[in-house]
Amino acid sequence: MIPAPAPIVVPPEARRPCVLAPKPAVDPATNSAPEDQVFEMSAADRFEIKSCDRRRAAAVAAIDAANGAAP
Repeated sequence: MIPAPAPIVVPPEARRPCVLAPKPAVDPATNSAPEDQVFEMSAADRFEIKSCDRRRAAAVAAIDAANGAAP
């Protein structure tokens, strides 16, 4: 007789979307940020959030499937 595996518990924070990366510094006098920083940081930020969210969602879905729960 083989015992049934214990269900895996997913922490609630794993079900939340990934957090945003830091924003570029804004010059209070002009109320704007340097264009090069905005472009570089926003491109990196979008890539990280998309890849993080895909990995996070896939991990949570795999755990839910292993536990037999509906996603």
